[in-house]
Amino acid sequence: MSANHGPGEGPRPPSGEASRQPTRRPRWVTVLAVLMLLAGARLFLGSLTDLRRMVTGRSMAEVRLEGLADADQEVLIRGQLALDEAVDRSHPVAATVQAAARLALALVFLFAVAAVFSDDPRGRRASVLAAWAGMALHVGSGVFVLTVVRGGVADAVPVLQQVAAKAHARTGDAPPTAATLAQLASTLMIQVPLLAAALGVLFSVLLLVTFGGRRGRLFYNDGVKADHG
Repeated sequence: MSANHGPGEGPRPPSGEASRQPTRRPRWVTVLAVLMLLAGARLFLGSLTDLRRMVTGRSMAEVRLEGLADADQEVLIRGQLALDEAVDRSHPVAATVQAAARLALALVFLFAVAAVFSDDPRGRRASVLAAWAGMALHVGSGVFVLTVVRGGVADAVPVLQQVAAKAHARTGDAPPTAATLAQLASTLMIQVPLLAAALGVLFSVLLLVTFGGRRGRLFYNDGVKADHG
């Protein structure tokens, strides 16, 4: 038996669809999802590069760099790569575990982003999981720097001296003094990684406060009610 419709009226939707309201994604959700996308892409590419380098043994510090302004800029870029590789050679197991952990975290970030932008209810849980995993990774990296890497700064200075000698030989300038390079090695091996770890922890806390807090519960609970109302 067909339903009666008034003039000009189309078929009426089922009662469940009639009560379903579209849920507008708040700006904070979009901003954090974009930040997770950037962080996940950076972790994904960086971890794959590190794993490939460990397998092939190819040094990234020797690759050709275009557009360098001067020798000091080259020392900063090549020096960071050379010092990171020196630490990885000294601690190959820790380097492999860290690269694998960054790759796993990247996949969690990317899954969380996909869930958020597809309005999947699992977006909140995935984002909270990414926050806890990111906090564990960055805290572990900071502890590793303070307990292991810091003791090897003096031994890594000759690596930086070789980089500086090659860079300044191309320009004909005198290379920096040993004291200057020792300070630079400390900055690149300790201060820069600790700053990166601190920023990672802060971002993880931000994700926990938003997705895991009242805002996240209200938004995703409202979305579930709209889908099943």
